[in-house]
Order: sequence, then structure tokens, then C-alpha cells
Amino acid sequence: MLVGNIQGNKWKEVKAILMDALALEPPDRAKYLTNQPISREVRGEVESLLALEDDAEEILHASAVEMSRDFFADEPDLPYSATGQQIGAYRIVSELGVGGMGAVYLAERSDGKFNQRVAIKLLKREFNAGRTRESFKREIEIQSRLVHPSVATMLDTGTTDDGVPYIVMEYVEGRPIDKFCRENNLGLIERLKLFNKACEAVAFSHQNLIVHRDLKPSNIIVTAEGNPKLLDFGISKLLDTSADDTANITLMGAMTPEFASPEQIKGAPVTTATDVYSLGVILFKLLTGTYPYKIKNKVNGDVLREITAAEPLKASAAVAINPQSAIRIPQLKGDLDNIILKSLRKEPDKRYQTVEQFSADIWRYMDGLPVLARPATLSYRASKFYGRNKISVLAGIFIVVSLLTGLTVALWQAEVARGQARFAAEAQNLGAIETERAKTEEEKAKSEKEKAEKISRFTMKIISYANPAWYAEGSKFDGDARVIDVLDDLSGKIDTEFAGQADIQSELHHKFNEVYNFVAKSESDPARAESYRQKRKFHALRALELRKQFYGERHELVAKDLYYAHSYLAEDERERAALLMQAINMMRETNPKNLNLPYMLEAYANRLSMNEYGHLHEAYRQSVIPATDLGKQEIAEKYYEEMLQLFALHYESGHYAIVLTNCYLALNKATQKKLTPAEANYQVCKQSENKFNLESQSATINDMLRKIEAAL
Repeated sequence: MLVGNIQGNKWKEVKAILMDALALEPPDRAKYLTNQPISREVRGEVESLLALEDDAEEILHASAVEMSRDFFADEPDLPYSATGQQIGAYRIVSELGVGGMGAVYLAERSDGKFNQRVAIKLLKREFNAGRTRESFKREIEIQSRLVHPSVATMLDTGTTDDGVPYIVMEYVEGRPIDKFCRENNLGLIERLKLFNKACEAVAFSHQNLIVHRDLKPSNIIVTAEGNPKLLDFGISKLLDTSADDTANITLMGAMTPEFASPEQIKGAPVTTATDVYSLGVILFKLLTGTYPYKIKNKVNGDVLREITAAEPLKASAAVAINPQSAIRIPQLKGDLDNIILKSLRKEPDKRYQTVEQFSADIWRYMDGLPVLARPATLSYRASKFYGRNKISVLAGIFIVVSLLTGLTVALWQAEVARGQARFAAEAQNLGAIETERAKTEEEKAKSEKEKAEKISRFTMKIISYANPAWYAEGSKFDGDARVIDVLDDLSGKIDTEFAGQADIQSELHHKFNEVYNFVAKSESDPARAESYRQKRKFHALRALELRKQFYGERHELVAKDLYYAHSYLAEDERERAALLMQAINMMRETNPKNLNLPYMLEAYANRLSMNEYGHLHEAYRQSVIPATDLGKQEIAEKYYEEMLQLFALHYESGHYAIVLTNCYLALNKATQKKLTPAEANYQVCKQSENKFNLESQSATINDMLRKIEAAL
């Protein structure tokens, strides 16, 4: 506990002078102090304590007296030795600690029934009278309400043979929470999780209408197993007591200044927000190793004024001036700074209103979600949205880029149409045919403009999921939508947002099909992965249906979506092979340079020739159109050669698709014992070993090299 710069016997002198000064009216105190033969140091400390009454008119003389007792709690003449004393079934072994009105002892069961160590709290004999006994009884009543794994359990109560009341408590062997964190060198997240466990105990006491009022690290003991235990409800307040009872408890309070709330220091009403404040100071100390106020080398009165009037430091700023802290500045800046500052607001109604809210905001920080302590701006929500979806957000970006590309094309088409309409309008004097044509072009321009605006609005909705406002898409998720939430929500709106526009609908369904394929492959949970595969199937089939509806039965886009959907259209492998071959031939006819064609050929050739697809080889060989007597490896070789030519139209020579196709050819030729032709393809494959940034690409190339070298 902080005790200023005065120690030893001088505290007794300060105490005696303070008691005399408190008995006088405020105007007479300065004269009294001037006439006393005391040092400047003693007078300064007395004046600091008396200044409490200047900070709040409602503070009572008795409250100041009782508050001062806490400053003198460590005087050697107050406790009496109880070591060896028998109390009920227990014998006191040693002293654990001394407080303002009582002492706590370690005791062992001595009746021989079983071995047990307990903590016994005894009221000091000098305070064993009047309202202090009532306060001790109130502590017993409070403690009896609290049965929780993270609260020290009351085991028994009673009175000694000479009439001193006592409480027998569970003995918690461990370290104060701040020392436990420091001694075990806990990281940021470990400290936050431990703190939240302690919050559960405080929240439980609040649910039982109990405010602790003396939360500090020494009252939160962490066991060797890492479980915190909340101790010492000696000055706690029952929220359902009468006004008189509450006042008495307040008068007897002996708070710890460094962790006391401004309202405690001022003598104002105490609520659950008082404990929220103390928890905020504890969290500050756990993360920075110091306090949120500049209290070092200050006397008690100055400390109390600092707490009631000064603005607290940011945790990140405290770490900057405390290089011994285990937590670094960047870890605290932003959300954690704001969470702690919210808990430390001077006005109780501006703090977290419950410990559960405080704890929940810390969990939100750890989960990468927006916190309540930060303004819910769009940019902040969007940054948190990205931060917790660093991998899967690529799927969302993929959609945005695709849609923006479509938007650009649509806008260009609209501009061209408008130009044609203007040209037609200028030629109205050419006759009725030209006039009708102008009207048609104008209507087309209007239609293209509306289409572009719809696509634009749909695209912007992706961003608005990070906005929790009632008018934004993110309102139903409180601005905390995950990427998958956005995908699910938007994918269900395609057919309604673009009703009657099958060209746009089909393209969007196609994009969602691709994205769900990406998400399904990235998902580690089997149930969720299967859910995504089912969604992919829906979008693939819907895209194909709409393509045919808009473009007819034979079109390059129909061929593309037949490729994506063919595996869902048939149960039999022979039928699937036939559908994939149909898609390949349709693409060759409609647009032989389409970039989708080499990927379609890759799918067919691999199933035709690679060892892992051995059970499919014959079905795919028999489905080749036109029919041929060539063997499966020879057909596959032709398809790989065709792939290589097509990829060369679109990619640079070192592109992954070109390198992989060379690997396919090298393995195919080596399998056919065409060793010399295989060498050139093998060298391209070999030279690119471990050259790709993506781990999956490098792994695939390395796997292919092992297969080639085995075949050679």
C-alpha cells in the first residue's frame, strides 16, 4: 500500500495531529497547525489528508478518520500475536497479513480428523466493539453468499473464548496476480485471459448484489495451476441494504488508495462501476507494471487529488516510460488503450456499466472484433473486419475485383450506347427509320446505365457490412460480419437484386461458385467444409442454368459453367467424363483461345492418365471425341501440348501454369519411356523447384519432380 514519504514513529505524530485537527472546524485548523511544534514534513502530510474534505463537501469526519486508519495499518503496535492459539478445531501457525481492523493467520486443523490448512481472519481486539463488530458480521453475511470456483470459500465462523469474532476461510496458496504474471513472464494474451478469469469472480459477486470495493492484485491470488481466487470481502457493500446500513459500511471502509475509484475517495455513492474502475487499474498494472497516475514520491493527499482530478495515462504511454514492462507499446496502442481508459473514466456512468461488458470487450479485442471502447467508424470496423479474416478475406476481395471489372465493362458499354444514341438523335432528319433507331439506342443506353448502377450498389454493399448503422448491411451483424457472413448474405440476394437480368445473375453465381470452392478448400472443419461445398454446388448449377437461359445452348460462357458444374450433373463417372468432353469441345468451337480451355484440358488429361485417378482412366479414354484408338497416355500428351500452347498466349514463360504443364508433359513422356523428349520438359520443371512464393505451388512442383524422377 502507498504510505507517502513518512515512516516509523512520525506516522504516530501525524495521526495524533490529524485526529486533533479533525475535531476542529475547518477555519480553525490552519491556526492550530501553526501553533504546533511539528516539522514541515509532518504538517504537509496532515494538510494533505485534511484536503480530502475540500475535494468533496459530503465527506464526513468519521470517514476521514477511518480512511486514515488504512494508512497506518502497518504500524507494529496494532496487531497482537496469535501464533499457537487454538481457535475451534484449528491451531494458528503464522501470520499472513494485517489490515485496518483485522489480521489473517495461517492455521492447521488440529483435531486429528483430517489434515487441512485454512486462513483465519480475526478482528483486532482494539476494534472489537460497536459498529466494527457489525461490519465483521456483514462480512460474514457477504462471504456466505459467494460460492464460486474463483472466490475463496468461507468454511466456518465463530467467536474465540475471549469474545473476538473470526472467519475460517479456504487457504489459497499462490501469488498476487501481478506478481504471477511477472514471475511467469506471461505474454499479452495470457495476461488478458487470466484477468478475464478474475473478472468472472467479480461479476459473480455483483450478481449476488455485492460490490467488493477493495479490488487490488493482493486480493486476487493465482494458484500454481493458473487459477485466480478472489479474496477479502472485508469492506464490501451489499447493494440491497438500507440507507443506514450502507452508510455505516461506507464509514468503516478502509480502501487502498492506488486502486480506489474517484467516488470512493470523495465519499460519493458506490456502485458496481466502482469495481470496474479498480479492475481497470489492475489491468493497467498487469500490462505496464505501473499505475495510471503519476503517484511516485507523492504524499497521500496528493495521490488522492491525482486520482480524483488528473487524467489517467494511456497504457502505451506508461510502457514508453517503463522499459521493464514485458508488454510492448504497439501491443497496447489503439484498442487496449481505449478499453482501459473507458474503465477509468471519472464519471461512473461513462465506464463499462458491468464487469461482463468490460470482460467482453477484452474478448472482442482478442478475437479481432471491434471493441465498444472505440467509436464505431466505418474505417475502424473495416480494419477489424480485415484483421480477423486475413486469409479468407481474399475471397471477398476476389468478388470485389470481379464485380468492379464487370462494373467497368458495364459503364463502358453504357457510354458507347449513349454515344450511339446521340449520333442517332442528330440524324433524326434522315427519316422515321433513323428516328426509331435513335429511340432504340436511347433505351439501350438507359438500360445499360441502370445495369451499371445496380452492379455498383451491389458492390458497395460488400464494404457496408463493416458498418453497424441501421441503414447499412452490417446492422444485422452489429458491424462484426465475417467474410463468410458477407458471402452467405450477398449470395442469397443475387436473384432478387438483378431479377430479369440473367447475364448479371449468371456471372455473380459463377463468382460465388469459385469463392465457395476456395473457402471449402481452406476450411479445416469437415462439417463447415461440406456446407461450403454444397453452396458451391448450388451456385455452379444456377450459373449454368442462367447462362443457357441468356446465351442459348452453345456459348463460351455456357462451356465454362458446364466445366464447373459437370461433376454435379451426373452420378456415373462415364457420364461426367462425357459432360467434361462436351464442355471442352464447345469451348474449342466458340472461343479456342479462352483461358478456361487449358484448365478444362488439364482436368481431363489428369483423370485420363495420372496414377491417382487409375479407376477413372477407362471412362475418360472412352469418352474422347472424336473417338480414337490412341492409348490414354498418348491422348493425354496431346492435351498437355495443347495446354502449353494456350497458356503461352496468356502468361510469361516462368508462370506457374506453364511450369506445371511442363511437369505434366515430362511425367507423361517418361511414363511412355520417351526419355529424350521428356528431358526438355523436365529441365523447365527442375529449374523452377522451390522458386514459387506460395507454399502449395512449390509443394506441387516438388511432388511432380519426385514422380518424374521415379519414372525416369
